Amino acid sequence: MLGNGEAQKEAIQPDFNKSIIIDFAGAKITSDAGFLLMREVDQRFGLIENGCKHLVDNRSASHSKHSFEQMIRQRVYQIAAGYEDCNDADYLRIDPAMRLALGKGHRFGASQSVMSRLENDILGTTAGRQALDAMITRSTDALLKKKSKKRLILDVDSTEDPAHGNQDQMAYNGHFGKNCFHPIFCFTSDGDGLAAKLRPGNVHSANGTLDLIKPIVTSYRKKFKLFWLRGDSAFADPDIYQYCEANRMTYFIRLRENAVLTKLIKPHLQRPVGRPPKSGVQVKYVNLEYQAGSWDRARRVVAKIEWHFGELFPRYYFIVTNARLAANKVVKVYNGRGDVENRIKEGKNTLRWDKTSCHRFPANEARLKMGFLAYNLLHLIRRFYLWGEDARRSIEWVITRLVKAGARIVYHARRWHVHVASAFPLGHHYRAVLGWQH
Repeated sequence: MLGNGEAQKEAIQPDFNKSIIIDFAGAKITSDAGFLLMREVDQRFGLIENGCKHLVDNRSASHSKHSFEQMIRQRVYQIAAGYEDCNDADYLRIDPAMRLALGKGHRFGASQSVMSRLENDILGTTAGRQALDAMITRSTDALLKKKSKKRLILDVDSTEDPAHGNQDQMAYNGHFGKNCFHPIFCFTSDGDGLAAKLRPGNVHSANGTLDLIKPIVTSYRKKFKLFWLRGDSAFADPDIYQYCEANRMTYFIRLRENAVLTKLIKPHLQRPVGRPPKSGVQVKYVNLEYQAGSWDRARRVVAKIEWHFGELFPRYYFIVTNARLAANKVVKVYNGRGDVENRIKEGKNTLRWDKTSCHRFPANEARLKMGFLAYNLLHLIRRFYLWGEDARRSIEWVITRLVKAGARIVYHARRWHVHVASAFPLGHHYRAVLGWQH
């Protein structure tokens, strides 16, 4: 049965060794001292506090134990610590570190039922999603503020979130071969999360791309003079090309092979003279001019041709671009987009962005956005307060090594004392976050 987090008198003697006595009368212990790091960074950059200004609380004060701000913090921190299920709130509400992070102190956090109402009735509304978008934008502002580069590279990609039963707006997607939702994401080349949107399962990958990137370009046009957009062949859409050309953006988007492109590249497919090296690849870059039937005009296409040792036929692929770079540089820039797929995998595997198991579609979109905000919160810690090899660690590493830190919490002389182990090997990172000076 779930306890209340307070000391309990019963003691247990395990059968394997009766000299061992286990009781539950010790000090308040947490396994997630990193909740306090999250609150510090959240507070420092005003992420959740400022986003909550978009919400109007019409609840009766006598029946409201938790503010919107406290509930959202609890849900986002919970996801960021690896507790993606709403049911986990029943256990985490009594965690002493969570209570301190929420400003609760001696009082408990919100229960699972309250978290469920938060997702469905508060954040699953237009105002709720606007509030979450404002929080994400606030985190993005913090991440981009210290960038000294004049160029901002936007990477867009989509993925599938499996559907569970007869959920609102779930649909069969032929590309993924399953019933699912089809979210789309936008990141910078440095892994900063810019935007996330949940979509029905049957929409094309490129649907809504411009709606996703337009606000980003508008917001950061003054700070960054150059904008580059990268996407795989699913984003080979003439509307995207035209928008980029009209707004002084450079795009690097892969094209699927077709009969016309194959004909254009055919004269360049002759194997180079000489025997290819046993190690390495012989490479050739070709500039083409190509106009698809749906395009308003011809555009530059760069082809990369590779001859691999022991293979009879070359490998090749195409990239459409309006860049003035040399062909080999175009390919190099495009290949850098592969990191966005790693970021999405990181979010799905570690923060469970695919845990969109509510029945109502707006509630699932709220879940996705909270997971995205949790990613940026951890990413802020990684980018600003870690150094050396640790600054390149995964989000999973941040959770398992920094968030999952044990601590004893004691209330004495009207102060809360959080005692972390003196031998904690990553204590210097805690000092970096908590001891940061303006």
